[in-house]
Amino acid sequence: MTQIHGIILAAGKGTRMNSSKPKVLQILSDKTLLGHVLTQAQKLCSKVHVVYGFGGDQVRQTINDDSINWVEQVQQLGTGHAVQQAMPSINDDSISLVLYGDVPLIEQSTLNDLITQAQHSGVALLSVVLGNPTGYGRIIRQNNQVQAIVEQKDASDTQLEICEVNTGIMAVDSGLLKTYLNGLDSNNAQGELYLTDIIAMAVDDGKTIASVITDNEFEVAGVNDKVQLAELERTFQQNQATQFMQQGLMLKDPARFDCRGSLSFGQDCEIDVNVVIEGEVTLGDNTTIAPNCVIKNTI
Repeated sequence: MTQIHGIILAAGKGTRMNSSKPKVLQILSDKTLLGHVLTQAQKLCSKVHVVYGFGGDQVRQTINDDSINWVEQVQQLGTGHAVQQAMPSINDDSISLVLYGDVPLIEQSTLNDLITQAQHSGVALLSVVLGNPTGYGRIIRQNNQVQAIVEQKDASDTQLEICEVNTGIMAVDSGLLKTYLNGLDSNNAQGELYLTDIIAMAVDDGKTIASVITDNEFEVAGVNDKVQLAELERTFQQNQATQFMQQGLMLKDPARFDCRGSLSFGQDCEIDVNVVIEGEVTLGDNTTIAPNCVIKNTI
């Protein structure tokens, strides 16, 4: 069975957060942003490598997981440079899955699809179609085949009209990835090593680039400031509330319910408005929770 190595890029400072904490340590529900990504990565990967930079000691102490291979990116020289730091620990005959520590809602099923595609083609990327693609790298196709990714600052006016964009998440044969990373240069508007440049290199090498297109823009949304963090928090809570109701829980107003932990419940349970669940909570049959309550670690 092919080994899967997860590479999580988590070196950014997150200046727009206006926080003393690194961006990946901001909290969504009951976990850090990085914690959410790690949960998904560890379900799929035989080994997870976290590339850290700003606030590295704080990140490592907060996550406190010895199973992770922690890799320091001393200078932030681009996404390609970040991935380069992890590659010496990864065997060539594996698949490398590149994830981001500030993209917390990525779904396991999507990543499974991406890995499957990479096992067949060698290179697979995850894209999404956005109504407003401003700021994202555009997917360049010819005869429906991916040819390249062009970053916003390097794109022509025609390319800027493209609405299919790169999420940054990809799965690549590790041997190929090492080869392409070694060929990167910083001849671009940012003066950085772009991971996305490996796509055009693979095409030039005769590879067919597989792509998985998600229709859920929230699962690939990154977090850059507190406004975006709050938006993803609400999306996360709405998704949880919907799942609970589909399983039989009665929520008087799902928009006024937060679960910041885990919730188990029996039949005919009802939760009124403005209730917050924290830690591990279990509700027996016929339980009713009154309004304006915080329920924490309760059976």
